[in-house]
Amino acid sequence: MIHTVTVNPALDLTYRVPAVTFDDTVRARSVLRAAGGKGVNVSRVATRLGHTTVAMGFAGGRAGDEILDLLRDEGVRTWFAHHDAPTRTNAIVQDDAGQQLRVSGPGPEVRSSEVDGLIDTVFELRAPDFLVLSGSLLPGVPSDLYAKIAERSAAEGVPVVVDADTELAAALAAGVALIKPNAYELARLTQMHVHDVASARAASHTALDMGADVVVASLGAQGAVWTSEEGAWHATAPDVPVDSALGAGDSLLAGLLVARADGATPEEALRYGVACGSATAMTPGTDLCHREDVDALTPHVTVQRLD
Repeated sequence: MIHTVTVNPALDLTYRVPAVTFDDTVRARSVLRAAGGKGVNVSRVATRLGHTTVAMGFAGGRAGDEILDLLRDEGVRTWFAHHDAPTRTNAIVQDDAGQQLRVSGPGPEVRSSEVDGLIDTVFELRAPDFLVLSGSLLPGVPSDLYAKIAERSAAEGVPVVVDADTELAAALAAGVALIKPNAYELARLTQMHVHDVASARAASHTALDMGADVVVASLGAQGAVWTSEEGAWHATAPDVPVDSALGAGDSLLAGLLVARADGATPEEALRYGVACGSATAMTPGTDLCHREDVDALTPHVTVQRLD
């Protein structure tokens, strides 16, 4: 089982338009409504892959209610903590050329008592195979929230996975099972240049020294690199028709964790995760991968062990 915590989820609205024209009315052909946020996406993909998951985090107002309804409609189990302020709404405008304008709404400020309630919620359920902490924090949430949850999880024997940016260093100090930074996040974490497979592997070793057991660096078109004491592997994705890459990194993480929870080797897990990310890139807007596409792509992902 995989539990995910999304402190700052969003109701994502994707508008498909012929072209983006400023200072004029642009009529959308369609609008896709979806529950959004990095951890939410991980739970959505895990559910599509047939794996049990529980999505947690904050939810408030009508947008929060719709997020919960959308997740339940997809079969995702939810265990969210309530806050009084409304959950944010994001707008994505995508034209026929595939270009996107993304407007991320500000998250509401929460009270310290609400933060305490969220932490209690995280540990109310049976211990999962992985506890995923991902995405940005809300105003009013202490910057060391992930570190506090990681410390408590370690005491209870729960492996923690972190997919975040500025919050990552503090969490690593508490010790985490796995992190999944992109090239920019890995560079900021380690203060090293990350621009290709070799530099990602070098920076990943530094991240291991900082407290991670496994580092999976997502490198966009260059694939992904797994680095741990077991070794290092580089996976290259097959060529696919890309519609929207939104959520591809979250899908990669979901597939990888589902595979690991089912006993896969690092090589097998990385292959499956990259297939999930590629399958998501084929879907429109904030839609995510579909099982049949993942199964079709998995044999075509190339994984090479690095010396």
